[in-house]
Amino acid sequence: MGPTIRDVAARARVSKATVSYVLNGRPGVSARTRQRVLEVMEELGYRPNTVARSLASRKTQTLGLVIPDISDMFYAHIIRGVESAANERDYILNLCTTRSDPRREREVVDSLMSGRVDGVILMTYSLDHAYLEKLRATGRPFVLLDDPDAGPSLHAVSVDNSEAGFKAAEYLISLGHRKIAFIHGSPRSRDTWYRFSGFRRALQASGVALREEYVRVGDFTRDGGFKAASELMSLPDPPTAILAANDQMAIGALEAITRSGRRVPEDVSLMGVDDIEAASMIRPPLTTIRQPTYEMGRQAVDLLVRLIGGEELEPRHILLPVTLVVRESCRSAT
Repeated sequence: MGPTIRDVAARARVSKATVSYVLNGRPGVSARTRQRVLEVMEELGYRPNTVARSLASRKTQTLGLVIPDISDMFYAHIIRGVESAANERDYILNLCTTRSDPRREREVVDSLMSGRVDGVILMTYSLDHAYLEKLRATGRPFVLLDDPDAGPSLHAVSVDNSEAGFKAAEYLISLGHRKIAFIHGSPRSRDTWYRFSGFRRALQASGVALREEYVRVGDFTRDGGFKAASELMSLPDPPTAILAANDQMAIGALEAITRSGRRVPEDVSLMGVDDIEAASMIRPPLTTIRQPTYEMGRQAVDLLVRLIGGEELEPRHILLPVTLVVRESCRSAT
């Protein structure tokens, strides 16, 4: 039989309750005592009985993450951030994907919130405020991810998507571009509309006209970006610059521009949003707006674990900043 909590307590010269507090991450233990208990656990090779802990605390030591997709690197970075922070706190991650299907979103969330996990991080597109308020009334902790419209009674971690669109358009305008196109993602996505609102705000601030024929939809996919850019390049007066609402569409747009006989950035400047790995690997490397997706995932876990621990927090909306990453896919308008 391996070492027990009693053995750890005796070696560390503390009570069993103190050891339990350390194991469950509860407040009320000094940093020095906590460190001594952790060192003794390591010396003795103590491994907590997670089943017993779950039964005693009525906790599963599991977090749920509901996310639209895992194939897009934008979501993959969020998952990595969530998983990293969860592992540091000895939580297991239960990952569920929904493909943004409204029925699937509700089924998954209802299942997780029924008690399968201690708390849930929700990245969804169709859950309305009335439904989210019903979830809040259950008392089971959850945090919204990438939902800038979260109600005032809810907890959320998002990035400033309006600023992303503004920074991108502002940069293209600074290069002298006036014929600037925008490729939307999924019409149901809040992100694409916030990016578009920032894009439009920058154009208005600089007195640049927004031409209706320069606004297309690419559904956040590479194929969608290719199709949208192909349409733009076939216009009688095509744009000299394109902002795609994510990098995947920008990569598709690059192929379409090249097939049209034009070059990036000599003939068309091209930008994306996200800064996925491929953005720096394509030729030319893509100028983009970097989102702190990994940090967003980590902060969501930090907030959720505090709620699970019973902290009475005022509803928090954490808004993370974005960064312009200048590479080689843009140049001054000729």
